[in-house]
Amino acid sequence: MGDVVEALFISSLNNERASCSVQDLRTGTDLMKYKGGGQMQAHSLQMLGANFVIAANSTKPLLHVWPINGQEQMSTIRYVVPGKVNALAVSPDNAFLVAGIQETIYLWHLNSGRLLNTMSRHFQPVTCIRFTDNGEHFATAGKDGAVLVWNLTRAAAPLGSGDSEENAPFYSFNDHGLAVTDVHIGLGGIRAFMYTVSLDRCCKVYDLSDGSMLLSVVFPVALHSVIVNKLETSVYVGTSEGQVHIFHMEKLPRMKEYHLEEEESQAFIGHTAGLAITSLALSVNADQLISGGDDKQVCVWDIGSRQLIKTISQLGSITNLHLRLISSSKFHPGPKEPKFFADNLKRMISPPDDDDCIELLITEKYSKRRQLGKPNFDYSYDGMDSIQSSAAAPDEEMNDEAPANDDDEEGEEETDEDDEMPDDDENSNAALIAELENLRAENARLKLEAKRLLAQKVDKIITNPQSNKSSRTKIKKAWKK
Repeated sequence: MGDVVEALFISSLNNERASCSVQDLRTGTDLMKYKGGGQMQAHSLQMLGANFVIAANSTKPLLHVWPINGQEQMSTIRYVVPGKVNALAVSPDNAFLVAGIQETIYLWHLNSGRLLNTMSRHFQPVTCIRFTDNGEHFATAGKDGAVLVWNLTRAAAPLGSGDSEENAPFYSFNDHGLAVTDVHIGLGGIRAFMYTVSLDRCCKVYDLSDGSMLLSVVFPVALHSVIVNKLETSVYVGTSEGQVHIFHMEKLPRMKEYHLEEEESQAFIGHTAGLAITSLALSVNADQLISGGDDKQVCVWDIGSRQLIKTISQLGSITNLHLRLISSSKFHPGPKEPKFFADNLKRMISPPDDDDCIELLITEKYSKRRQLGKPNFDYSYDGMDSIQSSAAAPDEEMNDEAPANDDDEEGEEETDEDDEMPDDDENSNAALIAELENLRAENARLKLEAKRLLAQKVDKIITNPQSNKSSRTKIKKAWKK
């Protein structure tokens, strides 16, 4: 097994050498180059599990899939979609694929390839799609300035038609005046903070727990990218002037809208002036910032000193930066990994099928697991397992039937209850069943003996009433004395 490295995935608009290249962030070593995918669309490079890479073509209605350890695309996979994809996102559990095609959002189930839903709530093309860390919700941003937050469960199984109220987004934010260029969602699921940047020079912070806007930071130039550290104390934004600005959440004044002047902002200066910073990434320990822009450069910065560490030149404008902590052995040639996704994606919504089901494979090893007996609800649980409880049940029955000598009717009722006692579970072991049968036989013999003794006593009283009367007279005389 190889060493764990911080693998930096880089894609650009020039595909002469490769559609995407992978480098070791620390050493700069080339780990892999993915070819044949054309020019990758911005905000479309994603990982499918730990063994596959997926991205959208920027000029054709195609999605390309590569094995992580192979330069060529998978020959059996060809994803043709209804139109050119503007943005792409895969759920954290790798079960669902969300794509923005023009102003429509498409949702696919990757394992079956079924198109589950299409949602048209944006008025202009979608620019960015982001999932929450738990995968229960996702956010879509568009050129219309709207940011919509969707519930994945409702989107995957809509209760109504595409324009019905049941198919509406969970939140709808329309605070931006121009196109939203990037979105970042922190940790915490639906209780996380969401950060959005736009060409209107604003970076807005939303609280997804109640759908409120907490802060709006206004910059002097348009914004194109955003990323936040894990603690969500430092926010980095890429501008249209080739700089990366930083502001600290704990140091901002307590006001809802704050105008950050150029002289008070901390900037990373090293890209070509006048060309936008399109992509940002952070190292795992958040001590290095990676930025890529239209100047065909990828810069690695030391955050503490804001000094430029190194520059990685590319042949075209940077469209995607994706950092992943992964073992270097993953990129070595090896056997094909089993794929968990379909060979093609449906282009029409499939009607529900009555034969749809979930199949469970029970292996031979699983079938030999320890079998547990069915619970017996006739007896209260005493804290022991089912076998001990079943063994203790006959003893309790014998104790309850001890007063059978007092009355014949009570004995008959107990006999009926004993006859109606449910059989033991089929899964009980043979020794327990044999012991239980012996106890039942002994119980039946004692009942018969009690009935016989009771019958003899009754017959004696009936056949000799005078002796019984004289005995009562003697007892009275004894009490008088």
